[in-house]
Amino acid sequence: MLTKVGSFQFHIESYVCDFTEKATISVMCNFILDTASIHAQQRGFGYEQISKDNVAWVLSRLSVEITEYPGQNQYFTVETWVENVSRFFTQRCFCFINQSGKVIGYARSIWAAIDIKTRRPIDIQIWRPDLADYIVEEKVCPIEKLAKIPPIDGIEANMGYTVRYSDIDINKHMNSVKYIEHVINTFDLSIFKEKFISKFEIVYLAEGSFGDKLKLYKTQVSESEFLVDTKKGEESVCRSRIIWK
Repeated sequence: MLTKVGSFQFHIESYVCDFTEKATISVMCNFILDTASIHAQQRGFGYEQISKDNVAWVLSRLSVEITEYPGQNQYFTVETWVENVSRFFTQRCFCFINQSGKVIGYARSIWAAIDIKTRRPIDIQIWRPDLADYIVEEKVCPIEKLAKIPPIDGIEANMGYTVRYSDIDINKHMNSVKYIEHVINTFDLSIFKEKFISKFEIVYLAEGSFGDKLKLYKTQVSESEFLVDTKKGEESVCRSRIIWK
């Protein structure tokens, strides 16, 4: 019998590591999405099941805090559980555990269920009232709840790009992790040699489509904190907060 909390093991292959021989923040976010997908699919509310209702899950916000990254050829485990279900959003948490059993990070995420045809949110409590049965109240995610990321008057990071085929996901819009990759690419290699990303937050505000021309604007809040605003024209597509350690 499936438990409410899902636990999934992953292996860090060399091709998902950077020059530090550790997994990157974008790879960790990919594992988050994989874990959420498998957990939902096993319990009857994954992509294959809900697409029959012309519904898709869309990631709205994500916050990740990591104290250390798993290295090449290591195993690590991702636990996930549903923290809350409201009318238009579900909140899902994650815990990262290394192969020695040490907790090395947590993540929080907010998801919306949208009508595939209209791209509008649907009322989850009416559509799938049974999702409330999967809420786990006794398991705690210790990181702060997702905060708003304000608009910024940053300097154009000279990292503009056009959304292409490799950016597009199964819903024909830009893949959630692709935004993260482009945000991280605004930083010089030197900072990766000296520090690591201890916290990454992103809020998704609009969908990027094939051919869209996006520009990234970055501002430094403190010695360790940066904000990046990804825009399509004057419209913010997503905003990110990156904290280095």
